[in-house]
Amino acid sequence: MKIRRKLSIYLIIIIFTVLLVNTLVTNTNDHIIKGNINIWVEDKYYSYFTSTAKEFEKNNKKVSIKVVSVKQEDYLYKILNTVPNELPSIVHLNFKELNSVIDKIEFTNENKQIIETYNKNFNNSRLEEVQIKDNYYAVPFTSNPIALYLRSDILKKFGYKAEDINSWERLIEIGKDIYTKSNGDINIFSSQDKENIRLLLAAQLVDYEEKSYENNQINDIINSIYNESFINDSNYICRIASIDFYKDLINNSIDGIWECKNPPSLNIGENKFYDIGGENLVALNIENNKEAIKSFISYASTNKELLSKEMLECNFVPSSLYSLRTKNINKEGTKVQGSSPFLILSNIVEKAPEIKSYDKFNEIIYNVYN
Repeated sequence: MKIRRKLSIYLIIIIFTVLLVNTLVTNTNDHIIKGNINIWVEDKYYSYFTSTAKEFEKNNKKVSIKVVSVKQEDYLYKILNTVPNELPSIVHLNFKELNSVIDKIEFTNENKQIIETYNKNFNNSRLEEVQIKDNYYAVPFTSNPIALYLRSDILKKFGYKAEDINSWERLIEIGKDIYTKSNGDINIFSSQDKENIRLLLAAQLVDYEEKSYENNQINDIINSIYNESFINDSNYICRIASIDFYKDLINNSIDGIWECKNPPSLNIGENKFYDIGGENLVALNIENNKEAIKSFISYASTNKELLSKEMLECNFVPSSLYSLRTKNINKEGTKVQGSSPFLILSNIVEKAPEIKSYDKFNEIIYNVYN
């Protein structure tokens, strides 16, 4: 009897253990993310997302990711003209494009959930761009910190230095003087910076504390500063640009010696800089892959190691603040004097203020310049 009782007890223990292990395994499998993810990206981001997808698949064996490259000029059109059930799982859009598709595409709640989890990774100024009608419709991915690059060798030749330029008024004044003294050979702006100048000036003007401007007044002021008569695409004293111009300098595709600093302000001493117009990741067609898509967007937008590498290679500036807190390396052979553009641009991303009158800014950019 004692032997039978012991055997019964052992059998019960074995059965209980098997059931417990089976339950634990089942629960573990329930938390394994799985499914197919389809991503559309512009050409410039294809390399990053293919690398990120491979890393993600390596850590998540049941997830398969397809990255499709789309030409920049076709990207938004393709999204707008694809039927909803054929849209990809993930796309990237800037704030203007978000406004363009807001009424045409049903955004998912997954974007908001990611923001609520990872909002400490981003500056409030970037979160402001993805918030529409009290909801988050995307997750910040890249940033567009707008800086001022000055042709210091030309300034020196005509008796000026970079420190002399802190306001738009002073930039135009010095630019006109150099234009006259160079017999019209050297002008102020490049046409490549038209978009950045509009974004920067619109943000500064809608938040201008000394005076409130109507939309048409803001448009007139922008046109008076970015004037066709101030443009020469082959010889200019400044660029209102981000990391893309620094990459051109590193590749020696731009002549001269340059210095990077915060952009000009409306008044001396204001030093209003902004991070405007970066790309944002948007979860669209999620079907039954919610967890996999949420997890990948989080991974792609906050992976410090991968994002830092992209910045150091001057491919793009990430919005994730933690990816900026890495050792900045000045590229050898660059034509840049003074502070490192990496430091200037990183500082703008970290400290750029929110646009107080953001709705007005959005209206100006969307209605006036679209």
